[in-house]
Amino acid sequence: MSFSKYTIVCLTVLLLAGAGQTATALAASPGSVSSPKGAGWTSLTYTHSKMLGKLTVQIQIQAPATDTLLKRMGAGLAESSEAAKKMKLMAVDMRAEGLAFVDEQYTEKIWFNAADGRAYRRIRWLKGGDPWVKIYSWTEKGVRRQTIQPVGRDERNQDPIQWTKTTESFYPYPKDTVYPEVISDPTLLLYLLSVREAPKLNSPFELRVFGKQQQHRLTCRPEKSSPMTVSYRARSSSGEVGINATITPLVFSVEAESPATRDRKPEIFSLLGLQKDIRIYLDPSTHLPIRVSGRNSLWGELILDLRDAQLN
Repeated sequence: MSFSKYTIVCLTVLLLAGAGQTATALAASPGSVSSPKGAGWTSLTYTHSKMLGKLTVQIQIQAPATDTLLKRMGAGLAESSEAAKKMKLMAVDMRAEGLAFVDEQYTEKIWFNAADGRAYRRIRWLKGGDPWVKIYSWTEKGVRRQTIQPVGRDERNQDPIQWTKTTESFYPYPKDTVYPEVISDPTLLLYLLSVREAPKLNSPFELRVFGKQQQHRLTCRPEKSSPMTVSYRARSSSGEVGINATITPLVFSVEAESPATRDRKPEIFSLLGLQKDIRIYLDPSTHLPIRVSGRNSLWGELILDLRDAQLN
């Protein structure tokens, strides 16, 4: 299986995003237990290296600028002024290089409410090979998706806004979803853990997230942990410093329940390409996500270690 096919299967989130997934806490919603200061980071870069290849993932939190592809879909960011104040943009970039992977790039943008984690819009873009762009819009009754692809070699070399093959889809929420229940995106889990208040990190919580075509119910549980070594660059307005230390992280397992529907089988959940045995590691003092690990059906175990962090 090529990296592109795997990305389509696993990154609902990006994608992973569904993209390419809602969020409610077991005891309380993520927004009601988050830190008022927000996340302590604006950019994280992870790597996974093996003998014949390298996987790099960069995640950034940015101001919520609009996008011409959203306008093409007719899904602009016309939210209320109150929601606009809380909106942020998460940008995800995944690159695979080397003999172990097909050299490809996958990007994702997620417009979301920083107070509670609900997603508003998402754009997934697979570059190289057989490229496509998938644009998602969260609505009261479900998620609307528009897929655009190039027709012929000439269009492939143009900006996606010029591509002419368009396919519309709509995925209704399960019957037990009550609007305005928070529906999020898989990759936003890293942000939600970063801003979760320290006392709440000792308790499990539940999330609903929308993948490519289906909603998933996630359960995030704290686990016992052992000391581990971390090594990354931390950059801030005051300068850059190399972090090399041994810490005992806060570890959270992530389990996904992906129910089948009458017309389709359960969708395979994915967080940054990880499908099973997913764990997220936080630095106990800064709440930086320093590692994301798990397994997928193609590559086996993957460990994404933090290598660079831009701090607030």
